[in-house]
Amino acid sequence: MSSEWSEFTQSWDTPDDAQAAWPISALLITNSSELIYAGDTSGRLTTYTLGRPGEALERYTSFPCAHTAIRRMHALGRSTSGSVLVQTDDSVQVRTRGGAKAFGKSTTPNEPFTASAVSGLEAFVCTAAGGGTLLDIERGSVVRRAAVDASAVAADLNGACLTLATAQGLVVCRDARAGLGVAQTARAFPGGGAVDMVRSGARIFACGTGPDPANAYRLLALPTVRVFDVRNLAQPLEDIDCGDGAAPVRLWAGGDDLWICHDSGYVETRSARDAWTTPGDAFAEPALSDYAYASAFCVAPTGDAALVADTDGVLHVWAAGEAPRLSEKAALRDGDFDCSAEMPALGVDFDCDSVSLMCAEMPAARAPLLSWMDGERLYDVGRPARFVDAGVLGSLRQMDGVGYVANPRTARRNQQVFGRAWRQRWGDGAQDDGELTLGRSKFLSQQRRRTHASPQQPDAAELPPVPESQAQQPQPPKQLQRMRIAYSRFGVEDFDFSLYNATAHSGLEGGRDNAYANALLQTLFRSPELRSVVLAHSAGDCAEPQCLSCQMGFLFRSLETAAGASCHATQLLHVLADRPEAAALALLEDEHGNPASGTSYAVLAQRLLRFLLEQASGECAGLTAGANDRAVERIVGFAQDTHTACPQCHATRSRSSHVFAADLDPPQGTSGLATLLAGGSVSVRRAEMLRSGRRTGILALIEQALARSETTRAWCPECRSFQLLQTEKHMTQAPAGYFALNFPVIESPADAAGGSSGSGSGSGSGSSSSGGAWQTSLPAEFRLVVGGAAGKRVSVLPACGESPATDDAPSTEDSPATDPASISDPASISDSALISDPASSTFRLVAVVSSIRDTARGPEHLVVHARGPDSAGGSGWLLFNDFLVQPVAEDRVLSLHDWWRTPSLALYANSDRTPLAPLLAAIARRHPYKISTRILTHPKSILDRPSSYRRSNNNSNGGGKAPQLRGANRRNEAVPLTRAEAESLESGHFVCALDAEFVVLDAAKMEVFSDGTQELHQPPVHTLARLSVVRANGGPLHGLPFIDDYVAIARPISDLATQYSGIHAGDLIQGSSPYRLSTMKEVYKKLRLLVDSCCVIIGHGLKHDFRVCNIFVPESLQRDTMVLYQSPAHIRPIALKFLYWFFYRKTIQSGEHSSVEDAQATLKVYESYLRCTREDPEGSIDAALEAIYFLGAQTGWKTLE
Repeated sequence: MSSEWSEFTQSWDTPDDAQAAWPISALLITNSSELIYAGDTSGRLTTYTLGRPGEALERYTSFPCAHTAIRRMHALGRSTSGSVLVQTDDSVQVRTRGGAKAFGKSTTPNEPFTASAVSGLEAFVCTAAGGGTLLDIERGSVVRRAAVDASAVAADLNGACLTLATAQGLVVCRDARAGLGVAQTARAFPGGGAVDMVRSGARIFACGTGPDPANAYRLLALPTVRVFDVRNLAQPLEDIDCGDGAAPVRLWAGGDDLWICHDSGYVETRSARDAWTTPGDAFAEPALSDYAYASAFCVAPTGDAALVADTDGVLHVWAAGEAPRLSEKAALRDGDFDCSAEMPALGVDFDCDSVSLMCAEMPAARAPLLSWMDGERLYDVGRPARFVDAGVLGSLRQMDGVGYVANPRTARRNQQVFGRAWRQRWGDGAQDDGELTLGRSKFLSQQRRRTHASPQQPDAAELPPVPESQAQQPQPPKQLQRMRIAYSRFGVEDFDFSLYNATAHSGLEGGRDNAYANALLQTLFRSPELRSVVLAHSAGDCAEPQCLSCQMGFLFRSLETAAGASCHATQLLHVLADRPEAAALALLEDEHGNPASGTSYAVLAQRLLRFLLEQASGECAGLTAGANDRAVERIVGFAQDTHTACPQCHATRSRSSHVFAADLDPPQGTSGLATLLAGGSVSVRRAEMLRSGRRTGILALIEQALARSETTRAWCPECRSFQLLQTEKHMTQAPAGYFALNFPVIESPADAAGGSSGSGSGSGSGSSSSGGAWQTSLPAEFRLVVGGAAGKRVSVLPACGESPATDDAPSTEDSPATDPASISDPASISDSALISDPASSTFRLVAVVSSIRDTARGPEHLVVHARGPDSAGGSGWLLFNDFLVQPVAEDRVLSLHDWWRTPSLALYANSDRTPLAPLLAAIARRHPYKISTRILTHPKSILDRPSSYRRSNNNSNGGGKAPQLRGANRRNEAVPLTRAEAESLESGHFVCALDAEFVVLDAAKMEVFSDGTQELHQPPVHTLARLSVVRANGGPLHGLPFIDDYVAIARPISDLATQYSGIHAGDLIQGSSPYRLSTMKEVYKKLRLLVDSCCVIIGHGLKHDFRVCNIFVPESLQRDTMVLYQSPAHIRPIALKFLYWFFYRKTIQSGEHSSVEDAQATLKVYESYLRCTREDPEGSIDAALEAIYFLGAQTGWKTLE
């Protein structure tokens, strides 16, 4: 056999972008094509075709698969003919021979893939840590995950048997159908490890390493191949001795042959049935260089050729004969027809011109012809043909049987019509927002294009609000469904938020981590007293960088001044995520954007309300004179006394506390005994009402929450054992401001209905699957009596002049009216007694946070209905659904009959809040909302302290000077404001030019569909990195910066964007920055001072800068050169670099961007604009714009050096 084999050719292929060939790490020849697949250590896969002997291999395709080395390649089944499974260190993917990726799965760098195997259309991969995954290649899904042996170097999947060889020297057989459990284990290489392993029938062949007899700490390649029977691994068969000095490193089994490749490139073959007795038949020994060794090995499925690759990148092809076949099922080549058989005489005169060639018979072929089609090659059409628009067919003209029509240019060439638009229209019940936007485009750029064609486009402010439907629908109304921002190529600034908000009240954008807090922040904003307290705190000298009260003050100030423009709470949410208490209380969403620990958003909002109010109470404590007098606690919540008594030892304990929100019980629940046995607590009043069979209304539930008697199984320190303790909690004084009610989360209407019909239950005719769990309505107002009549501690009654709702009028037939615990009928207490009682207070509903179950657009989300200023013809209620703000009818706010709405919390306000006036007046007098100009005249930062961000002077290098960082001697370029400039700023006569640089915290999230379309799910999240503001008032300091702050960022940064931001690695890190750093709060406060002082701000692209900073600046204070130099006849905006070059013939931004340089350039460009308008107010700027656009078109908008 060895005499028939010879070296067919050698190939040394160098990629186009490399100086030398990469070492080949994997080889494969499939049974479906005459191609050689070669994967190298750079992650590139190249296919070759075999030519004549001595000719180099011809490259067929070459494409990168990954950034790491390709370790294994496997041929796939018939349904994926022409595709191979490629395993690299960081991914496993299915690639066609043309390079298209059909399926892929990646892993982390800490757990690389080490082995893989294929059986039919199933594949198995395992990581270095032992994570095994069984994949369905045809469906692209994961079948099973299980823990397997760590550090597997080779794998084989044969039906239900999975065989692994590990670097610890083990050969393990696992059952792929029984959770990948271990069936058998054998230690093949004691003290060493396996290198390769193959299986042929019931035989397992493995080669590996073992300890060096001369050095126990060194491993050598063993000259033997271990043989095992898969039916009994415990009894190994006789080893294959390859001879002294041999080092087998690669094995291959095909048919009845076992191929062994040594590290020197020497290849031998043996019979797989009796390999240990049959001597080896050496047939190939490629000539490798002195320092090269075999790195990959493969044999053609036909057995006619063998491939050996070495570490020099040379591919050696050995073959039997001059025309070896690599595949049995590949396309036929020249010479494949059997022409040896004599053609029978047909009696046809082929010399006659009138005889057709159809009379000639085809020669017999050894394989089926390409024109032969069997039943397995026929497939049903998976999608209908692309339809043609009726408008196009209407203009069709026919000529000679061919139709002609002008191209409407409505679709790209070869574009799949069933793309993203088709999925959004028909897929998963998704609906568009055409009803909300009244058919208008969501993007400002498209609106501008349509405006040029149709100037009669209506103004967005004149669009009437869309009223909510009064009838119940199977899905929530569009106003209550989850709102998503559509992104164009111009970013989020191109989205027209005014289509969703025609009011003067600003919404908050969603689509961010923990954005469920938007509804709660809008609720807190509805309290003017709380808003004034956090605003006063934010304007003070708070030194805490992660202060939530300051962030709430900044956000509330933006909502106050935005006048309907959209805002976002990104910075506040970042501070919330950085607080360790928030993570401990499970207030944050997980990495997939779902509530932590699987809880509901309704419960999450209740926890966040308590947390924010507790933090604000402590952070704003310095605003009041008394140490124990906290302003936030006096505004929100109430005082509560708790008395605990033990029935065994009669010991009592009492304590006082402050409660921000009262927790309501479900309208009807389970047995109190079952709850008590489970370790919970039961309300005594509630247990009595359950025994009497009466349903509780909203007012009765509020009364129980404010005066509660519970039986709790707890520890008694006197008895020194667990006892059923009697606990009484009651409100001691009516809230002077606000208090919240937390609603329990009820999952199904049956939980609220309880069973059969009850007396006065609900406002409908009984519970149904389409009704809400509460089946009641919220009280718009109620009266609260603390220590009033009938000896009750707390009484909750309807407001004067209102008839009690059916839910709040339980039957009094089962219990006498003289029982104080059963008094819930307001008719039993006279109005005169309540009016004369000084403890009686009227509370009015201010806001309701609800959870909406939006089955069409994903999981639940939160919305808030808040009471706004009453207007003529309106109810005064507004719906806040992220950035959507619309008026809503009051009955829709109070009704809880919809199945898709679950109340989370309700905020009630005292109608008479005059007791809070002295407190607020004292805070306004001592701490008025006015940011001091000292932050600009005497700038200081908390990060200037030696213990913070400044490097220690003791950090020396061997007793010499400290090591110099890049720019270590540089200081920030800011020159503080003078006293005269500060006075000019306070008087509102200050002008400045601004520029900001940003870095990317989170990269954009894109989805690429199979038809080639892309959808942006979330744009990149930017954050402020540097802010520079220069003077523009004239004088000797004109053009010099008075703000040049670098922002310290502790969060991970995805992209520094150094080319555009000028920020290098380490510039924003504590202790390593060569610049003077400031906190985000300090920089924002300086910007807030400029806006509050009515300073005129000059900039280029101010809309984007202000949006990222989350600050609203009125257009009357903006001088945006991007807008000023925008021609009505052109949509393209002009870059600052080109504008500055056009006017001054100087180039900026030649290297990295500098915010100081850009701000100074913007100032000069604005001065040029003023000169143009001053010289000719009517036409000079138009002429300049035409010249700019003409020159830009000539130069390609490139500046000339």
